[in-house]
Amino acid sequence: MNDNFIFDFCKIYMKDISNETIQEFNNLLQKEELKAGDLIKADDTPFKKFHIIFNGIVANYSQDQNANKEYIRAILFEKNVFVNLSDLKLTERISIDYFKCLTNTIIFTGNLDQLLKIAQKNNELFLFIDRLNQAAIYYLQNRLDRLSLLDATNRYKMLKKRIPNIENLIPQYQIASYLNITPVQLSRIRKKLYSS
Repeated sequence: MNDNFIFDFCKIYMKDISNETIQEFNNLLQKEELKAGDLIKADDTPFKKFHIIFNGIVANYSQDQNANKEYIRAILFEKNVFVNLSDLKLTERISIDYFKCLTNTIIFTGNLDQLLKIAQKNNELFLFIDRLNQAAIYYLQNRLDRLSLLDATNRYKMLKKRIPNIENLIPQYQIASYLNITPVQLSRIRKKLYSS
């Protein structure tokens, strides 16, 4: 049952959110079970969706249109929320963006247009969405800071702190892609850390 999960999820972002608003939010959600390798693309449905990860690991990929190479932009796990923004068309795109399940994953999915329509009448839900947006911006800024300010070893340590058993969940080349290093560099970092 998703009621307890969604209650906990909502309270993470807005401690004083009412049970009524949580229930209204919960009513928008449908459970989906996805397999490792399944893609979540913006153009798969006629309406825009938002997703909350119940369990599993999902990566946000950017694929170079010229070289046809994938890069992992973000690794998301339990209680992370995401929306595919690739269809906004605000600027000329140099990449194709999508989400891919790195493990078998259960997500809760809702219609973003419905959520925004309800939020126009429910100020508390509007504030909750604002908190989710703030958290997403904070996460993005934090990710950019890690890439700019930390070396690969410290980025790896931070990832291990967030997902301690990540090596048992996804292949090394995916971890290396997220860290913006080669698999060989990752192997050297792990050897150095674990031999100490």
